[in-house]
Amino acid sequence: MARKARPLKTSFWDDDKVCHLSRDARLVLAGLITKMADDEGRFVATPAAINGELFPYDELAPARVKRWLAEIESEGMVLVYRVNGGTYGWLRGWGRHQKPPHPTPSTIPPPSEEVLFS
Repeated sequence: MARKARPLKTSFWDDDKVCHLSRDARLVLAGLITKMADDEGRFVATPAAINGELFPYDELAPARVKRWLAEIESEGMVLVYRVNGGTYGWLRGWGRHQKPPHPTPSTIPPPSEEVLFS
């Protein structure tokens, strides 16, 4: 499914949490925001999906992508969760930064209440 193009705020590059990420994790985060996340900030959070969407011509080990995603999650910017055997991610603070004019409802299940408030 093609996603709508999204701008990345220039303040992204100066954000304290973003600055604590490695260069590669910053690149993944930028790709999640601008390309992979749907209008509710959710995305498929498997290394294969991230590789296919963001790095289609690179031969990256899944462990590297998993490590970058874990790095982003450790800064509290992404929540990775599982529903019905699928692994998904949600960009925390999505609603504060992204306001699509005609949002399309997500086809990805939301995180459970237990996961959100644990």
